[in-house]
Amino acid sequence: AILAQVLKPNCLCWFRFARTRGKLRGEEMGACLALPSSQVSSPDATFGPQQGAAYQARPAPTHSQGASAPPGLPMVNVQCPANMAPGAKLYIVTPEGFRLEAFIPPGISAGQSFGVQYDPAALAVASANMPGQPSAPPQASVLQNPQHGARTSGFGFLNQALGTAQQALTQANEVVAARTGRKAEEWVQEAKTQAYAKTVNLRTQISSQMESALASADNSKVSALLDSAMAAKLLDGKNAPASIRRAADQVASRQLQEAIASEDPRRLKGALIAANRLNATHLPEFAAAAQTYQKVKKLPPGWDVSKMVLHRQGDKMVAKTDIEDPAVLAKFQRLLDITHRKVYTRDRMGDAVPERLQLLKVHVVTNDDLWANYMARREWVRRDLEADPAGFERYNVETTDTLEDSVADGGEAAESIAETLAAEFGEPLRKDINETFLFHGTTKQAADSITTSDFRLNLAGTNAGTLYGRGVYFAENASKSDEYTRPDTHNLRYMLLCRTLLGRAYYLDQKDADPRACEEACLRGKFHSVLGDRKKARGTFREFIVFDEEQVYPNYILAYKRVDPQLDPARTLTVQVPLGAAPGMILQVTAPNGQTLQVVVPAGCAVGQTFSMQY
Repeated sequence: AILAQVLKPNCLCWFRFARTRGKLRGEEMGACLALPSSQVSSPDATFGPQQGAAYQARPAPTHSQGASAPPGLPMVNVQCPANMAPGAKLYIVTPEGFRLEAFIPPGISAGQSFGVQYDPAALAVASANMPGQPSAPPQASVLQNPQHGARTSGFGFLNQALGTAQQALTQANEVVAARTGRKAEEWVQEAKTQAYAKTVNLRTQISSQMESALASADNSKVSALLDSAMAAKLLDGKNAPASIRRAADQVASRQLQEAIASEDPRRLKGALIAANRLNATHLPEFAAAAQTYQKVKKLPPGWDVSKMVLHRQGDKMVAKTDIEDPAVLAKFQRLLDITHRKVYTRDRMGDAVPERLQLLKVHVVTNDDLWANYMARREWVRRDLEADPAGFERYNVETTDTLEDSVADGGEAAESIAETLAAEFGEPLRKDINETFLFHGTTKQAADSITTSDFRLNLAGTNAGTLYGRGVYFAENASKSDEYTRPDTHNLRYMLLCRTLLGRAYYLDQKDADPRACEEACLRGKFHSVLGDRKKARGTFREFIVFDEEQVYPNYILAYKRVDPQLDPARTLTVQVPLGAAPGMILQVTAPNGQTLQVVVPAGCAVGQTFSMQY
């Protein structure tokens, strides 16, 4: 709190601190105070749309909201250009030649002026710690998108921030001394000693009361004391008091036995989770309850329900287990290889089509809620097709069916791989209702969220587009789904292999589709999915879309990396990252033949650096 009081009023540079591995780390949160022109006295700034930024400005309150200029620092007067609104980013150059980014403050319109105050000394330090920027990056210009403003880390200010932090700590010591008459170190040590004494006293009290409650068989008292023990973390670890340990085992055993007798999945799930919280998973009743839950919920026999309880996320019984068998991993790699087609589409945003996708890890997902919803939907689709088979057509899919060109090398066919994976997971695929495996490219965070909580149709199309409506998009070719992945910090990419119910598919092979008609056919018509045959229409890929997330079970998470091909010099364009751009940002570039292209700035590519793309 003292640190915030010291830093915030200065409005020069705010820092966020985090203790990481015992060291303080500072990250620039903002710089420059934007003020109304009434407080501006220094010369005007010059605009530098192609200049690099020494640090990034943040919007600040206007004068009417209480902002005031810290004394002793210079300020530049900036006139808001035409066609720009509050929140838009400008590049400016100070009279000293320092390069800044500034955001137009609220209430400022075109033609009006506002002031930007800056610290020349701090900027000099920052400039010395940053790579030089080109005066005019060739070919590339950032697309207008205020939501993608780049942020530059200000580690050049770290020493200044640490000095300010030290001043704040000194002030804290002075406050402690004034209020207690003691040194801060002594006061903290005494507080720790008192806290430890209270913990020991609480442990003794609860243990004694628990012995009495157990002796009198007072179950309500035992439960209340257990709640207190868990709140005090007396059940954590192996050093729990003996009476509390006996009580936890007794309560967990009784709840598990009652749940087993009821065969109610909700009571079984609650008892299993409670036993885990009580550290009572060693009881034989826990294993018996897990088996009963598996039977009642009709989960595949190969699922480890105990592991799902131990690894649950919130109220979700879910486990994501690494596959370590080399023979099984080889099947996944084979599936990536035989479904890989080196076809470029504009969704690659300038990235070259990889030579292949090299598998690194596979996680098998066991999620009881998602599986139950999926199986219920599968049975509904089966009955629907049985009652009205008109318009149903069985479609061969590259991830599930054997195609001639995919087995030319004599390797295992996709049909064999799919059958093995489905059987080992516990439930064969129903080809008679077009149940198949399909790929879905995504990010690491999204893959974790989807396998825990399912797809979110309200976000459908945010990454892949909505050519065939606002549904969830899948592909039979790994190279197609790879287009929508984004690398993590280790340059790994993530793709889901999902069991998908296509049922009666709404087939389209024309170049242009009506997305609303696709939605209408599936949401209000008799179709269960859309099959957009872009392979036939444009020579690219077939796409599969569902509008009910319960028609998908995210079965596996595949972690992989791209193996890049040799670049063709005749079709290679070198792009320099312009000022204001950041990894993941879309740039508009012009090829030597005059063609206008869009490209995504790769991960790890900073302003001024170059990268290559093929077109």
